[in-house]
Amino acid sequence: MEHAPFFERDIRVPQDLETFDQLGDFEVKIKKQGLIYPYIYGSHPFDFIGWDGYHFPWAFSIHDFMPITGKLHQPPPVHQTFETDTFVLCSFCPRLYDYHPKAVPAPYNHSNVDSDEVLYYVDGDFMSRKSVERGQITLHPGGIPHGPHPGTVEKVLDKLKPRNWRS
Repeated sequence: MEHAPFFERDIRVPQDLETFDQLGDFEVKIKKQGLIYPYIYGSHPFDFIGWDGYHFPWAFSIHDFMPITGKLHQPPPVHQTFETDTFVLCSFCPRLYDYHPKAVPAPYNHSNVDSDEVLYYVDGDFMSRKSVERGQITLHPGGIPHGPHPGTVEKVLDKLKPRNWRS
């Protein structure tokens, strides 16, 4: 859609894919409901030589993602990059955010009624979460309220008081 943070023309087919056509025993571990299940495949799981039309490879560069901004904090769906029947993937890219003089630059408590929220932290300092570092992933299961960690909103407000807070 026109208001999406990226366009269909930004999606392309991948180039120069490396094919692994090795035979042998290849173990793939799958985690489901807290248990790990080992699956053994007779060929490398990245073998696409026998493509039968059911895999649709494509590539999207996060550098083509255009964050949506607003004077007040934007809800997670404006950062949504991908969606399945069971979860959404949001891309919280560097952007100008919450620039109203009285804005609180931190997300508010919310819950996603019909999907899980998965966040992958590539870089930067996520203002509302403690102990989240580069390369980590957080999962917020559907229906469970979540938001800023205790003390993070107060920390942001303390930084804003001298220049932005008017009584």
